Amino acid sequence: MSAFLGPIHFWLYNKIKIQNNIVEDILNLSENTGLNLRENLYEKYGDGDLKPLDEVIDVGNIHGWLQNQISMVEYKLAIAVTEILNKSPEKVEEIKTIFRNNGAKYSTLSNESTIEEAFKAVNDTLLDGMPCDHVNAVVTQNDREAVWKRYECVHSKYWDTAKGDVSIYYSLRDEFILGLLSTANIKYEKMDDTTYKISRG
Repeated sequence: MSAFLGPIHFWLYNKIKIQNNIVEDILNLSENTGLNLRENLYEKYGDGDLKPLDEVIDVGNIHGWLQNQISMVEYKLAIAVTEILNKSPEKVEEIKTIFRNNGAKYSTLSNESTIEEAFKAVNDTLLDGMPCDHVNAVVTQNDREAVWKRYECVHSKYWDTAKGDVSIYYSLRDEFILGLLSTANIKYEKMDDTTYKISRG
């Protein structure tokens, strides 16, 4: 990859920052649960202080640097959630609330938002690996609905390392989408394990 920062790099870094902010909220919850995960996770996977991209990125290895940032925030999320639920399974509801609240926090949608805008908002906020991974593909999209399918899971390796269940991640992700769409008159539906739909009203 050429040593040039383009809009796609800032777009991806913003998604990393959104997930990092969710991790910070979950680490706060872990402390309320009596776990001290922050120090260990910071030591292994970096702290939550994500500086402006053009100040920190390795311009000689843009792709590799961004992939490393993705991996670090994915490991932190998987390990933190798994450790909390191993100690206090009932905390899953609080973790779901964190995801839903963050979805609403980062939403730019309104009642007038189109399906296209809502689908773009989902893609602009959820972290699904690198753009070249081509994780999701649109099945159908029109003024009334958008259906997309996930063709690859780029998250399972992190949850396997954490000895967690990646299905928990996807249930939390659903909460984030519900929060994201809560400011718009748009419905979210999980049609099966890999197919998703948003529709008007």
